[in-house]
Amino acid sequence: MQDATRRALILAVCGAVVIAVVLGLRQMGFFRSAQARANEEFRLSDLAHHNNDPEAAIRHMQNAVKLDPHFVEAREGLAALYDQHRGMEHAVAEYERAIREDPQNEARYCYRIAQLYFLYRQWQPALEWARRAQKLQPDDHHVQRIIGFCLERQNKWQEAEQHWNSLLQKDPGNTDVQRSLERVRRHLAKVKPHNAKGG
Repeated sequence: MQDATRRALILAVCGAVVIAVVLGLRQMGFFRSAQARANEEFRLSDLAHHNNDPEAAIRHMQNAVKLDPHFVEAREGLAALYDQHRGMEHAVAEYERAIREDPQNEARYCYRIAQLYFLYRQWQPALEWARRAQKLQPDDHHVQRIIGFCLERQNKWQEAEQHWNSLLQKDPGNTDVQRSLERVRRHLAKVKPHNAKGG
């Protein structure tokens, strides 16, 4: 009888300890989903950024990406932090890693790389990445616009004219595209007489 009581008491104590450990771990976040923990890391990164602690902001955003590789906003946030504090090459490398680890969002990451190169006035790589995004999402007007602007910045005026004209045929009411096409045609009109004299 005493053995049975002792066994019951030991089991009760062990059960209480297990429950206490589980509750403690739960309180510490061990049983939350990876997505919930990623959201918390994202929040902590944002807080660190506002507190002017870029290394902590980067560390927390890296954690968010590790916990949830499909967390697009965390990927973009990490790339932005890299661009701001470590240089554009690190941001591009992060997006390239994102393409490998989260291929369902490849078009978006390609566009973000194109944007980065465009901001740094590197027109040819910007154009190449935008065209890669275009193959994946042909109707994305942001991608189409960056392609047109890259062609213009590289003085590929006839190609730019064809590009804007093609877009206008698909969407005749698009005033932004109309303006871009008119701008390119004005430039071509100025250049043609000069070329004729030189010929």
